[in-house]
Amino acid sequence: MKKNMLFIFMSLVSVSTFALEPLSDQELQSVEGQAGADLSLKLSLNQKGDGSFDSTLCANVEYCRLAMSLNKRFVSQKAGDVNNIFSDANSDSGHKLWLVFKGIQGTINIQKLGIDGADLTYKNDSGTQIIKPAIQLSTTASIPIQVRNFGFNALSIEQDSFNSTSTTEGVGANASDYGYLKTSTYSSTNASVYDRNKETGFTGMMMNGNIALNGKVMVFSCDASHPRC
Repeated sequence: MKKNMLFIFMSLVSVSTFALEPLSDQELQSVEGQAGADLSLKLSLNQKGDGSFDSTLCANVEYCRLAMSLNKRFVSQKAGDVNNIFSDANSDSGHKLWLVFKGIQGTINIQKLGIDGADLTYKNDSGTQIIKPAIQLSTTASIPIQVRNFGFNALSIEQDSFNSTSTTEGVGANASDYGYLKTSTYSSTNASVYDRNKETGFTGMMMNGNIALNGKVMVFSCDASHPRC
């Protein structure tokens, strides 16, 4: 009896086993399915639920930044420079310079992004009409992309406190030796009332608004017969 049951089970397994076969463009065109899907995407960086800067999350302000170091941008001291003044530009070695965006924050809310399957029709180089299955991404102006307090508090050029070269990265003894982690702020008696007690820098940016987009992007497999491939 056990042998018969095992034989029946193996027969069922062998009957239900099949291989996946690729579909041609013509076969895909004949396949029908659901209309598609609508996605909503929300990116929130260093903000509370109400869109304000999260000072608890960013209690250590040096870790809420974006810093970029451009290739071969160093400074060194020249005659007359004292203390922490480095005014001689150098492309080979010295204290590395950083472009630092301080207090990065923002919320971008894409309320609706449509994803659908569609037929794309075009003519190839010889003038023959081609139909390709495509993925269609679409947005509508009636449901805009929301931008809330997106930007940074200050932009600054900072420098490491140790030497590096174009081929060898230097190492600082402390976190504060790295330009992108420096925490200098304006004094409480600074001439500009707006800048008092805030991070040093020469400009800031903050964006609020709605972006109304009405259109679609189609993604499809491309070959040499398409004029843009």
